[in-house]
Amino acid sequence: MIYQLASAWKPVFFLFLSVLLFPTAARAESPVPGAVTVQLVAEDTSIRPGTPFLVAVHFRMDPEWHIYWKNPGDTGLPTIVSLDLPKGFIASDILWPVPRRFISQGLASYGYEGETSLLARVVPPPDLRPGPVTIRAHASWLACRIECTPGKADISLSLPASSGAPEADKRWEALFQAAGAMIPAPVPGVSLSSSKSKDRLSVTADGLSVGSKSTVYFVPSSPGVLAEGAPQSVHTSASSVSIDMRLAKQASVQRVQGVLVVQDQPGARGIDVDTAPADAESASAGPAGPTRLGFLVALALAFIGGLILNLMPCVLPVVSLKVLSFVRNSHEGRGGALRHGMLFGAGVLVSFWVIAGILIALRAGGQLIGWGFQFQSPAVVSVTASLFFLIALNLLDVFELRFPVRLPAAPRAGTGSFLNGLLAAAVATPCTAPFMGGALGYALTQPPAVGFGVFTALALGLAVPYVVLSALPGLVSRIPRPGPWMVTLRQILAFPMLGAVIWMMYVLETLAGLPALMTLLSALLLAGFGAWVYGRWGGLNRSIRSRVISACLAVILVAGATAFSAVRAANAQGSAADPALPASWESWTPQRVAQLQAEGTPVFVDFTARWCLTCQVNERVALQNPVVERAFLQAGVATLRADWTDRSDAIARALSGFGRAGVPVYALYPAGAASPVLLPELLTPGVVLEALQRMR
Repeated sequence: MIYQLASAWKPVFFLFLSVLLFPTAARAESPVPGAVTVQLVAEDTSIRPGTPFLVAVHFRMDPEWHIYWKNPGDTGLPTIVSLDLPKGFIASDILWPVPRRFISQGLASYGYEGETSLLARVVPPPDLRPGPVTIRAHASWLACRIECTPGKADISLSLPASSGAPEADKRWEALFQAAGAMIPAPVPGVSLSSSKSKDRLSVTADGLSVGSKSTVYFVPSSPGVLAEGAPQSVHTSASSVSIDMRLAKQASVQRVQGVLVVQDQPGARGIDVDTAPADAESASAGPAGPTRLGFLVALALAFIGGLILNLMPCVLPVVSLKVLSFVRNSHEGRGGALRHGMLFGAGVLVSFWVIAGILIALRAGGQLIGWGFQFQSPAVVSVTASLFFLIALNLLDVFELRFPVRLPAAPRAGTGSFLNGLLAAAVATPCTAPFMGGALGYALTQPPAVGFGVFTALALGLAVPYVVLSALPGLVSRIPRPGPWMVTLRQILAFPMLGAVIWMMYVLETLAGLPALMTLLSALLLAGFGAWVYGRWGGLNRSIRSRVISACLAVILVAGATAFSAVRAANAQGSAADPALPASWESWTPQRVAQLQAEGTPVFVDFTARWCLTCQVNERVALQNPVVERAFLQAGVATLRADWTDRSDAIARALSGFGRAGVPVYALYPAGAASPVLLPELLTPGVVLEALQRMR
């Protein structure tokens, strides 16, 4: 039977491998149309083994158009350049020229207009053989005038390698000379320092003198440090320059890194800034009560939010696993049930600590991410859908995870409860329960130890109900002993997991489009076939050879299909069309909010994501309610939607400004008000109508 199955399945297997391993077609290079043209050039006409040389990705913008620096500021997207070098070649990080500061309607952005060159120093290997060498680069950018248009290009150049001394390419000599002069660098005799107070940051350059007509400003290397659009106060003397700036809300500044720009009449020059700021309040402020009180309040809010998280829609699929665990372990008595409860709690804690570590590390590295960030990755969504699907098949008795030989139960006791805890915490991340938003926003702007404390309180809130219930002897004694009824319950509880698979498909189609969704469906078909093979021929009543062959076949199908789907989903990221907005809604941008506020129009912003199940429920229950829609119209409220399904630094900055780290967030700006009123995370029509009534 095994050999017949292998023979019948062989064509499908090799067809799958051929699709998986088939190389992608090379994209033909073509001129870049539109407002920006891009070219890859080298400073020398040839390459000498072991001798470094410069290459430049040169951008030329049409009049009135500009592109963005690595920190775009309040608006825009960073320009991205990556080099594809032959084997043995090494390239430096991209050398960014001094950016220009653009101010519009109270918003600041950093970038370039006219033309600019991003440089990189390339070191060829010392054993490079003579012959042609091809260097490739990929560039992507956002070009803006009044409107904005994204662009990308794959560019290349070919240079000969020879043992002779390289000669400068006369065509690009002026370009490299001008580009080199624009690279920020330390200035001999100038010492830099910085200090911060409650909401201010100051950068001082001693030994620096500037002309009376020079413009001086500071550009931070990472977003989220400064209130970018706020004026910078510059104080100059004969031998020093000091810039006083307002910090962004919730900014945590451990180091001050960026460029101090001096814009003279002929051009601009930049000085690299990298200092540890002195705390202007540290001398007078001891271990103040408000800071401690803030931490205690954050702990309490996180714990309460974790309790409520058990009732949120995104966690409901895992409730089936909790219920089933209660039933399975009831025969072990109070001690056994409590052990499983504690292991479940340990799984929740470990999962939250891992998530917290990743979040804190990425944000410390300048990444603007928040709660539920992993579901902005199509690959993660695809793998999660496969996991939910396999759990559902397991609950439907399609297969059981078994060891090849019989083992005592003791070594495996509690493993399922621990894994359930890991899964419950991971699945909970797309949801933000009431009280959680402020606690998470606080956690991600504090030192790592404080952040881990808040995440631990959140994990305890999620785990405590299960641990307490498992310790109640009355509950354990009332659960019927396992029997045939348990098989029916187990199969019924598979359907919430299948519902979660549909939810993940919905999210994936938004993130990566229909092709990625079709790939996932095909992968689920192959994974399901592998699970069935293992369930059919992998039982302990089968021979060792049957179990080994079926297990290998199942692993190849499940792992291969899941990996293939994840890779395809990751490569398709950004290919999906934006979901259509309802007729009365607009897409959110900071500029649009500022424009409406300037016109005296009240604004309601829905910060949402399709992977946030709470967001989707709120939209259907409250925001799409006909009574609420009429109330918005009658009050003259402009409704904007900020969709965080895919990653957006602008939305992340806005959420951080509210002291939040995830969605949903609902912000109502009354006419003439600079700051919004934040509504609860769980909406009802009555909550929205009451907020509109108070606004009047």
